[in-house]
Amino acid sequence: MSREYNGYRSEMLNLRSFYLRLIHIIWIIPAAMIIGGLIATGIYYLATVTFGPSQSYSAQSKLYLSFAYDESGKVYDYYNAYTWNDLMSTDDILNQTMQNLAAAGIPEISDQENGKSGDGKGISRAEVIASTDASIPSDGRLMVLTITNHDPQITDAILKATDASLVTFGSTHDEFESIDVRSRSEAALVTYTDRTLAAAVTGAVLAGIVTVLAFLLLDVLDDAVYVPEDCERRYHIPVLGMLPQEGCTLQERFRNELIAGFDHLIRSQSSVVLIAAKDRTETVLAGKALESLRGTLKNDFDFQKTNISAGEVPGTSVAGYRKIQQTDGVILILQAGERNGAMTEHLIGQLRKHDCPILGIVLTGVRPGFINRYYRI
Repeated sequence: MSREYNGYRSEMLNLRSFYLRLIHIIWIIPAAMIIGGLIATGIYYLATVTFGPSQSYSAQSKLYLSFAYDESGKVYDYYNAYTWNDLMSTDDILNQTMQNLAAAGIPEISDQENGKSGDGKGISRAEVIASTDASIPSDGRLMVLTITNHDPQITDAILKATDASLVTFGSTHDEFESIDVRSRSEAALVTYTDRTLAAAVTGAVLAGIVTVLAFLLLDVLDDAVYVPEDCERRYHIPVLGMLPQEGCTLQERFRNELIAGFDHLIRSQSSVVLIAAKDRTETVLAGKALESLRGTLKNDFDFQKTNISAGEVPGTSVAGYRKIQQTDGVILILQAGERNGAMTEHLIGQLRKHDCPILGIVLTGVRPGFINRYYRI
C-alpha cells in the first residue's frame, strides 16, 4: 500500500544534492575543527593552569612499624591508614612535629594569621595537617608518609619533623617496640600529565561532528528545491524546464528540454500567466523569468499564438484571482535554492481551490556547475 506524499515536511533528504552543495562550503568543517581545537585547548589551559591547582612539591619517607605484644601475647594490629591519618592531627604526634619545626627555625603561627609558610612568618597546625598523608600500602608494618606543600624547603622540613615525631611516638607507646625511618626522599615538583594535544584533538573532532550534524539538520529543515526531480516529487507537478542564473548558460540539452516541455504542455494554450512564489506585491521575478524565457525559447515557441504574461501572486489583490480565472492556466516560477517551500505549497493550494490549472513549473536561477555535477554530464 503506497503512502500519500505530504509535502516538503516529510520528504526524504536528497543526499546527492546535499553532498554536492556541501562541497562549496566544505571549508567550514576544517575551520570549525580548528576553532574547536583552539577552544578546547583554551579551556584545558584555564582549567589546569589559570584556575588549576598551584604549583606544589612532594616528599616521601618509608617507616617500619615494629609492633609490641599485648598482655595476651597478641600483636597490636588495629593500626591502619585511617588510624594513622587521624593520629597525625592528634596532640601526641602534632605537638612534637610543631616543636621539631620550631627547632628547625620554622615557628608555629595561628591558623588565623595571614601569610604562607616560607615567607618568614612560620607555619600553622592546619597547614601541617593539610600537607600530611599517611598510608599503609599493603604490609601493615610499612607506612608511607607523604608531605605535599607549595614550598620545597617547608616540604622537606615537615617530613623530617614528622618522621622524628613518629620515631618518638613509637618509643613512648606500649603498642610499639619502635618506629624506624627506612628511607626518605627530597621534595620534588609534582608534575601532571600534559594532555593539551588530547584536548585539542578531542575539541576538533567534536566540532567537526557537530558541524556535520548541523549541516544535516539545516538541510532537513531546508524547504528549497535544487533540481527538477525535487519539484516533481514534492508537488506532483511537471517541470517544464530550467533557466540558469543571470549571466550563465546551461547546456543545449537543457534548453531542448525546456522547448519540448513548452511544446507539449503550453503550445496548445491561448493565455498563460507566470507566477513567482517569491513575489509578494509585485511581479519582479515573474517578469524576469518571462524575459529569460523569451530569450531562451526564441523562435522555437510562438509567443503570439500563446500569450504569456507575468502575474502577481493571488491574494495580493482580489483582481489577481479574477485574472488567473480568465486564463487557461498558470506556470509557477520557483527559484532554485530559495527557501520558500511553505509559501509555494500555500500558493498551490490557493490555485487549486479556485480551479486554476497549474500547467507546470519552471525552475530558475539554476547554477550550471551544480546541475552538471548532479547529472554527471
